[in-house]
Amino acid sequence: MKKMYPLVGMTSAAMILAACATDEGTNDEQLDDPITESDEEVADADEPEDSSDHHQTAEEIIKAAIAAEEERQSFSMHSVMTMGIDASVDEDIPEEEDGEAEEREFIEYSYSHEDGTVSTRNETIVDGEPTEYTAGDSEHTLFYTEGDDVAYRVEQFEIEEDPADVNPMANQFEQFLEEYEVELVGEEEVNGFMSYHITFSDDVEVRHYWIEQETYEIVKMDNEHEDNPFRIGLDVLEFEESIDYDEAFFKLEDVLPEDVEIEDRDQDEHLEQELEDSLDDLDEDQ
Repeated sequence: MKKMYPLVGMTSAAMILAACATDEGTNDEQLDDPITESDEEVADADEPEDSSDHHQTAEEIIKAAIAAEEERQSFSMHSVMTMGIDASVDEDIPEEEDGEAEEREFIEYSYSHEDGTVSTRNETIVDGEPTEYTAGDSEHTLFYTEGDDVAYRVEQFEIEEDPADVNPMANQFEQFLEEYEVELVGEEEVNGFMSYHITFSDDVEVRHYWIEQETYEIVKMDNEHEDNPFRIGLDVLEFEESIDYDEAFFKLEDVLPEDVEIEDRDQDEHLEQELEDSLDDLDEDQ
């Protein structure tokens, strides 16, 4: 899937819970009994209006989500990632850090072209900090931070597969189905989306996923861990399929200043600089 948060790990399933068996409700004697009109009316009243969705297993829903992602040509998404510490897991965590949470807001756009290439645009928003933009195609990714006079263009990593076929979400889910227990908890409305609530769990951890029932998009993620106090969650606020393609928009022409300098960087140099900047940010926070 073309998303900015593949590091929101999904835990998995070594065992798939079977769908609940339905009670046939008949035997030889009942078949021999005459059926009255009132009996038929009662039977019709007991039959769900649409039983197909209610009998999907967790595995079937996950496979449907993978299929929907592979078929999706384009989308836009607005989401919020929350990261924080749960001090109830570790008594050594300072009290002032308990419940401290950082929010990162993401606005993403992705468009798969007929030739197999993919154009992406992502905006990362943190309160009190300049917005960070990235835009990519099959050859380069452009990085720009609001207010800077330089943008960086980095050559894409080479991959053997067609970019449109790369699907990290499918790889994660398939791994989870092999390694963890999966369960369909039920149907819930979250963030305005009617969703299937699915969990992946082992002895110490539970990962929660809410999958929207029409598009099969993940609209919420959360985690619990008995030993790790770090918590990370994701809430999708808006999701739209089938967006229009605008070449200028996917090249950040609406946000780049006219006099901005575009500097080419190789992959290693860019990664080293990103790591250095992250370490500087950590030092400033301490």
